[in-house]
Amino acid sequence: MTHKATGRTSDGADRGHLGRRPTDRGHPGRRWGRGLPGRKLRCASAPAKVRENRAALRPSRPAPWAGGVLIGVVALWFVQPVLGEGFDRAIDAASARVVKLYGLGAGAREGYGTGIVVSEDGLVLTVLSLLLDGRNVRVVAPDGSLYHADVIGRDEKEQLALVRLKPEPEFGPDGQPLPPDRSKLPTFACFAEGESTSLVPGDWVIAAGNPFKVADGAEPVSVALGVFSTRAALDARFGVNDFPFTGEVLVIDAVTSNPGAPGSALVDLDGRWVGMIGRVVVSNATRTQLNYAMPVETCLAFIERTLNPHTALALAEESAGEPYSGIKLFKQGYKRGLAYVDKVARGSPADKAGVRSDDLILSANGKQISDLTDFERVIANSRAGQTIELVIERNRKVITTSLTLEEQR
Repeated sequence: MTHKATGRTSDGADRGHLGRRPTDRGHPGRRWGRGLPGRKLRCASAPAKVRENRAALRPSRPAPWAGGVLIGVVALWFVQPVLGEGFDRAIDAASARVVKLYGLGAGAREGYGTGIVVSEDGLVLTVLSLLLDGRNVRVVAPDGSLYHADVIGRDEKEQLALVRLKPEPEFGPDGQPLPPDRSKLPTFACFAEGESTSLVPGDWVIAAGNPFKVADGAEPVSVALGVFSTRAALDARFGVNDFPFTGEVLVIDAVTSNPGAPGSALVDLDGRWVGMIGRVVVSNATRTQLNYAMPVETCLAFIERTLNPHTALALAEESAGEPYSGIKLFKQGYKRGLAYVDKVARGSPADKAGVRSDDLILSANGKQISDLTDFERVIANSRAGQTIELVIERNRKVITTSLTLEEQR
């Protein structure tokens, strides 16, 4: 007995239907013809396993998206090996140049983190954190060797730190104590000077680090795969305070806002170092944790300042003094109020730009101003001589003006 609806016999065999099928399989491009509904299709020459009723599912003509799907499948078939090679290259490059850090911890502040080897003689870049405040900072190299380290540079604004490994490892890769006669550091694999300017939205990246202290000893670090999304100015909070760095960061979609992940290396599929995962912060705009990286250019500039303080001092002396706008905002005690202008100093940049008392500052240089601290941060991160575009509200009208900051006297 054969069921007409299913095309199956009582013993479970699939007899199929004669549905819509090509009129001539030997001539591609022919229109699909209509079969006879209800008539059974037997394929005696084909194994029973492959005798499937596919004809009934075919349309009378090729679907308009069929060509696109075919092209996508073929493209994926060609691209997949290339992506696989890129992922392997990026993972290998990062794993050999990322170290695990251990130090002081207290309360909710974890005593572990991640660092990036930036020189053959044992310089490690990481984020500024509590674990570096203790006397016993320990670093586990990619081969599992354990070293002590000294902090040689800090940047409170960018929240970066540079540590140097001491020449005597405490334990070898096998975990056994080493004799105290080793006075020289080995040559470490390190990243060459990278660059992030070639990244475009949609580029694959990986972040290699030690989130949640998953790895220990010679175990490999963890890798998070993601896509570079965009560059944006950082507007975030760390705890109850505003995060001091408001410069440009690399926004990614890999989940890196985890304990231990700050300090991880961000690498593209060519194995190039493009950035370092920053501290876990919360966006002021979305009130969610951000997944971002400090651009490698920012990291390299910090390393240069640390290793060549005389050059940094000379550059600082050549730069202009504190920026001055002449705007005093209205403060309501300890409350974070809107950025209403209280006073404008006579002859100041703001006075020349036409800013008046009771104006409400809505944005500065395209950055939304939600309260007076937002405006103060924009000015603090600018320089004398720089032009700031202000959008203000006055008598229910929105006005745009520009002021050129002067040097604070």
